[in-house]
Amino acid sequence: MEYFLRHLRLCAACCLAVAASALSQAKIDEDAFDESSSPEPEENVSWPEAEFPAAEQRGQAFQPGQRFDYRAQWGFFRKAGNIVISTASVADAESPQLQVKLETASAGLIRRLYPMNMEASTILDAVNWRVLSDAVSGKIRSSKSSTLALFDYEAKTVNYTDDIEPERSRVKPLPYDITLDYASSILQLRAWEMEVGAHYPLCVNSRGKFYFVEMQVQEIEEIKTEFGRKSCYRIEPVRVFPRSKTFREGGGMSIWITADEQRIPMRVDVRTSVGNARMLLEDYALPEPTDSLVQR
Repeated sequence: MEYFLRHLRLCAACCLAVAASALSQAKIDEDAFDESSSPEPEENVSWPEAEFPAAEQRGQAFQPGQRFDYRAQWGFFRKAGNIVISTASVADAESPQLQVKLETASAGLIRRLYPMNMEASTILDAVNWRVLSDAVSGKIRSSKSSTLALFDYEAKTVNYTDDIEPERSRVKPLPYDITLDYASSILQLRAWEMEVGAHYPLCVNSRGKFYFVEMQVQEIEEIKTEFGRKSCYRIEPVRVFPRSKTFREGGGMSIWITADEQRIPMRVDVRTSVGNARMLLEDYALPEPTDSLVQR
């Protein structure tokens, strides 16, 4: 088994990870959402042309002291796990840097069958707002994980090291000079100048693999949340290259972000043939004073 969903750092992927035991018990394809099981694209692949927003706009979504606590739900498992995304300044760095941490743990009945604790720590360049390093560690059942990706934008390469499975280690070319991990991608969407029909490009890294993802605002929708009913932008991937098992086109994945000045990521859904994985915000903290993320 390729450690089903071992390193997925997008919140939706975390929902699926904590439900993995249910999938395996049902004898469902264990690679259904594991990006590491996808074939490697050719080194000379022709990446789509993309124009990313300016660093000043992209950086508005990131502040030290942010924290978002989610409950992972899959099918009838109302609490399959806990997911926490948090940010902190990096002390004693030579240049401004921000840490984005993603902590994922299975819970309840799922934890009895499938104990899992994973932590991803991403260091962002807080000037250009792109990944400098991405470290993942943890344990799923008895299987340990320890990987590190180091990004060199001058050389246009990423050095990916897997301590547990060294045969996966490799140096690869960077497709773009703006790269994020899954959790940082979700946070960065908060700074988007949103309106229905608008598009937003991302380059996402997962275990040394890259995905170009074009997100689009589909509509403003009122949804039920832990904080009452909220009007939210519903955002979906409309173009993904190469094909991703997390960012699913055609309504297979949706993100809801509040249509107010705070732009809070309230919910993430990933729809599958075997049920829906869902991440629901239960608590959050923003640094004070909270500045508006809406462009004026």
